[in-house]
Amino acid sequence: MSEFPEPQNACFVRVSDDLAAQGWSVQEQALPVELVSDLAAQCRMLWHNDVLTPAAVGPLGEELLLPSVRGDYTRWLDQCPSSAANSLFLETMEALRLWLNRSLFLGLDSFETHYALYPPGAGYRKHLDRFKGNPLRTVSVVAYLNQQWQPGDGGELRLHLQDGPRDVAPLGGSLAVFMSDRIVHEVLAANKERASLVGWFRRRPDNPLLR
Repeated sequence: MSEFPEPQNACFVRVSDDLAAQGWSVQEQALPVELVSDLAAQCRMLWHNDVLTPAAVGPLGEELLLPSVRGDYTRWLDQCPSSAANSLFLETMEALRLWLNRSLFLGLDSFETHYALYPPGAGYRKHLDRFKGNPLRTVSVVAYLNQQWQPGDGGELRLHLQDGPRDVAPLGGSLAVFMSDRIVHEVLAANKERASLVGWFRRRPDNPLLR
């Protein structure tokens, strides 16, 4: 597979600087085109083979299926067939985890991620990624896999910030990274299928009953 279009560390430096300054970062063309293409093909293969399942809302043990609130279909990456693309994506996220720990002292211990596909018309209402009573999710990451996205296709990630909303187009190769407990966000409905990998860097729990 091709190398990153720029030194990988340069992208990570901008991410950590942004997180420190404002709690969120958006980096376009952060992933190489070939990797994005391979990941997108896998996501849509899972979708067309009915392997992706409707996503629920709520913490573990209290999940509810509410399509009017959340309309994406998901599959955890560790439940998918192994592939070079999946491995390279996880290696990239591991490098980002190490960099964020080194630069921001966040104590990130692990990474969980799933494919997410929104059918046309589906979205996800305003929410935070960290559940009440469970502080483990610390940094959220969205890697977009939509290579032919055009203005008017919809599907923006809307970040609700102190100075007003900011819409992020789900362009293939872009990374959106933000603090899980601080940035309220939503996914606007798209006019065609919208694919991504969504993940969370987690801290190690102080309480062993948390996971």
